[in-house]
Amino acid sequence: MRFIDEHCDRYAVAFLLRVLGISSSTYYGWVAQAAAPSDRDEVDLGLLSNIHEIWTTSGCTYGADRLHQQLRRDDIRVGRNVSSD
Repeated sequence: MRFIDEHCDRYAVAFLLRVLGISSSTYYGWVAQAAAPSDRDEVDLGLLSNIHEIWTTSGCTYGADRLHQQLRRDDIRVGRNVSSD
């Protein structure tokens, strides 16, 4: 989507979509979702911010296991089976 946004001033969006092999409904679905993100998208963005902060604080050395352990120590529960009570 970023590529299309960067080049839509020089080329028609329909042309770019055709060349890239992306259907127009897919593209406009991305645009709509970016304009109005879901609650889950916003939570995920906040979690990504936490993960990035932990990773940079570790000197960019923590892997997935250590990141997950630190999130648990910070009382941030993540995973597929975690309820959002």
